[in-house]
Amino acid sequence: MTYPSIDREKKILELLQKQGSASIQELVDAFGVSNMTIHRDLNKMAEAGHIHKKHGGVTLAGNSPAAGESLCSMCNKPVSARTVFIVQFENGEQKRACCAHCGLMIQSQSKKVRQSLTADYLHGHMVSAKQAVYITGSELNICCVPSVLSFGSQQEAEKFQKGFGGTLASMDEAIQYLHGMMHAH
Repeated sequence: MTYPSIDREKKILELLQKQGSASIQELVDAFGVSNMTIHRDLNKMAEAGHIHKKHGGVTLAGNSPAAGESLCSMCNKPVSARTVFIVQFENGEQKRACCAHCGLMIQSQSKKVRQSLTADYLHGHMVSAKQAVYITGSELNICCVPSVLSFGSQQEAEKFQKGFGGTLASMDEAIQYLHGMMHAH
């Protein structure tokens, strides 16, 4: 069902009050309108001070993270210890991402990355993002879409793949996959 702009804006606010944040793609799917239509609605809402737009997502303007909780530098969703991706830059700056999808996007946008770490999806311990094995396009979407999950070992990634599908990838292959998916939309 499509809604007039003002009704859509009201429904977006209701959704954000329920969920705290949403991706652009979630809103496109929820309202059955184009990416550009959602962006126009969100730009109006951001100018009015109702929301904060962040690359690929949106949160309510009043939403601030709970004590000790950080927000993704890419999409503004809360960062979970289970899926965190940390990018450390040569100048000492650090950016935290909610998942490998956002972390790899941050990684790919800078030439001055010193080191990146990602949480192993199964065990939660931190592994080098360069050494991690990624699964792209699995049936399991835990955070941002398209889904990218990181694993500390090839063997565990293969076991997960048997149950949930997807394609095994290195860090560079996962980045190429994300860029390809973004250009496809």
